[in-house]
Amino acid sequence: MDPDLVALLVMVAVTFGIGAKWKATIRSGPGYSYHRVFSLGTAGLLLFIAGLIGWDLRYMRGWFHGAKWADGPLWWQIGGGAALLLVAFFFARRVPLRPAR
Repeated sequence: MDPDLVALLVMVAVTFGIGAKWKATIRSGPGYSYHRVFSLGTAGLLLFIAGLIGWDLRYMRGWFHGAKWADGPLWWQIGGGAALLLVAFFFARRVPLRPAR
């Protein structure tokens, strides 16, 4: 087996292990539920509004570099943004009003 491939597989396994341990500690905190709602809501709004105004984000690199204007609304972005907003709404309904003690 190629030593580069073995090194890559070891790095991937270590990364997943560290990520799983880190994620377990984050999920135990009270703000994790809010974090996913805000993240999904922000991404959904970005895609939805950009799709409505015809701003194609497929070629975007960095924060506003490379995005192109289209002639009309971009339906795939509107649909993707609406789906993310629905998932954010679903998670927002499951956020406990008071943190567990």
